[in-house]
Amino acid sequence: MSCLCAQWLWLLISFLVMGASVSAEFYRGQSVTWSNFSHIRQITASVSHVYFLTTRGIIIYDKEQDVWKDPFTNHEGLDDWDIQRIWVDNFGDKLFVATSTDLLEYDMLIDKWFEAFGTPDLDKHERHIPPPSIMYAPAGFHYDGGTGHLVDSWARFFQFVDVLDDGSGELWIGAWDFGVLTAGSISHRLELLPFGLLQDRVNTIYQDDGVLWVSGAITSDSRSGLTRFDLDGLEFSYVESGVRPEFPGDDVNCLTGDDDHIYIGTPLGLHILDRQTERVSRSFSTIDGLNSGNVLSILAFGDTLFVGTAEGLAMIMLDGDSSQVVRPTQFANAIVYDLELVNGSIWIASSIGFYRIKLGTGEIQRYIDPDHVLFGDGYDIEVYDQYLWFLADGGLVQLDTKTAESRSYQSVTERLTANDLAVNDTIAVVGTNNGFTILFHANNPPYTRDFTTADGLPSNYIYSVVLDCDYLWLGSDKGLTRFLWNNPERVD
Repeated sequence: MSCLCAQWLWLLISFLVMGASVSAEFYRGQSVTWSNFSHIRQITASVSHVYFLTTRGIIIYDKEQDVWKDPFTNHEGLDDWDIQRIWVDNFGDKLFVATSTDLLEYDMLIDKWFEAFGTPDLDKHERHIPPPSIMYAPAGFHYDGGTGHLVDSWARFFQFVDVLDDGSGELWIGAWDFGVLTAGSISHRLELLPFGLLQDRVNTIYQDDGVLWVSGAITSDSRSGLTRFDLDGLEFSYVESGVRPEFPGDDVNCLTGDDDHIYIGTPLGLHILDRQTERVSRSFSTIDGLNSGNVLSILAFGDTLFVGTAEGLAMIMLDGDSSQVVRPTQFANAIVYDLELVNGSIWIASSIGFYRIKLGTGEIQRYIDPDHVLFGDGYDIEVYDQYLWFLADGGLVQLDTKTAESRSYQSVTERLTANDLAVNDTIAVVGTNNGFTILFHANNPPYTRDFTTADGLPSNYIYSVVLDCDYLWLGSDKGLTRFLWNNPERVD
């Protein structure tokens, strides 16, 4: 082979390798997932941090700052759901895990895991001890020292599976199906340290001024309800379903809210949660006049709730303790997927297309785009500045509400099942059953990029998408993922 041919062959191979890495590269900090971390397998600690091995990955508590850190999930070379043991040295320089098949060591500089050889021999000051016979539980709980159980006010038992004395005066405790607790090694006063989601599957995300309300379908989770995630301090709190009669345990399809309430759509009806008491104050189902109990979308407008169901649209007029339900006949038996308030009109995405209801007159109009992309089911409507975006089987359409001009993007949903849409002035993001697709619509010409598990996602089933500056929040069957879509290290 001549030198010239060899050079061309080398260039071709280099180009193909670089091209493959663009779509299958785990970048540091690009993707982090929070899921149900309540099943603790083992605890270990360094001088500064405590590491809790769960069935969904490794969660980390900073002892010096008294805050949770980002969990170790979505790391290249590690199956988060298959970690059996964990070790860390006293100063946190060396971290090892054992999976069902491998022993791995974490490289903190490049945020990756590599194969290790030989069981780590670490000089440790920590001690794993049996559950103490006497501990003082927080309000609403009871500790059974005879069995090492935490008992809540609904008589549910949570077994202490690991108690670690880190040698600094603190006990760190993992309670199976409940999560993490801590206590003084002398005082034995228990403190709850909630972290993670109640449920793995995330169907819906409601963004609420620095807080994410998250919920979804009940799969193998024994606890269910709403997870409240305060993004500033990585703090979690819960409103559980299935423990009080007014909030039965069921899947959650959609969430929204106003200043006083959180509105919860389920397959069995609509629940209204009072923010102050965190109790469900009212509920509506077919008995109260809804077309169907399967609530898929909710829009709160003053004292009126617009409720989209699997069998039509309903309007609930709230007046103190009384209410009136009205069902427009135009949407009888139609699936109402989404509702959006825009400039005094209610826009509706449904199985019979996209419609607008003018609130002042009640006039109903169907929107048909010039390119006839919006045929069949219409799944989502989003608004940003003066633009309306529509997601349908046929693709995406952008409508300028000032000029009435539209642009269509049919390739975005080709061969994909579209679930959700999020937009800003630069991108439009479509969550699908095969990852998510970003349309860079501000570029000239616009282009798309697909993201899947090859790019660090925990799952390809993306049910919900929220844009938050440089980040995306993605709801999947494996939790809530923060994804750095505007990663300067990545070449799109």
